Amino acid sequence: PRDASIAVVKGAAMYGQNPDVITARISKYTYGVKSRSSFDEKKHPESKRVDGEKGPRCIGIFSKFILINDSVESGKPIESSYWPIRKDQTEVAFRIYRSTKRDAMFPDDPSCEHLLTVTVHSPNVERGTDREQLVKMDFSSTLLHFQAVDATSGKSAQADIQFDTK
Repeated sequence: PRDASIAVVKGAAMYGQNPDVITARISKYTYGVKSRSSFDEKKHPESKRVDGEKGPRCIGIFSKFILINDSVESGKPIESSYWPIRKDQTEVAFRIYRSTKRDAMFPDDPSCEHLLTVTVHSPNVERGTDREQLVKMDFSSTLLHFQAVDATSGKSAQADIQFDTK
């Protein structure tokens, strides 16, 4: 575009004065967490299968929150729920990844990069694995805000990561 550098400077000035001027962003990466899911022999390799308390599970799934090139609305966090894998588990570690591919299925894919791990404490084990861990990713600013909350105890953990956009 004509005068591209001027447009960038104007945009930065507008954002500095009013961050709400940006209503959506285009994600440069696919973002998600490492998790487990029910094992599906049609789509999961046998090497990822483990037998757990809830039957056969697939370990190391890339549970995606936003896909590369998708538009992310400001002020609308993306939420997902997870549960402990063992009845006596007192903390849940969420490993956050990003990928340069939309369809990466596992975080050990070469396109994936581990960004950080956030651990939430879940001290009350009376309900076994029936303890929801609510995870939110908010892509509203130049930072990706990650929060995990143990619904039973209210304990939470959070972190901010640079959110790369196009």
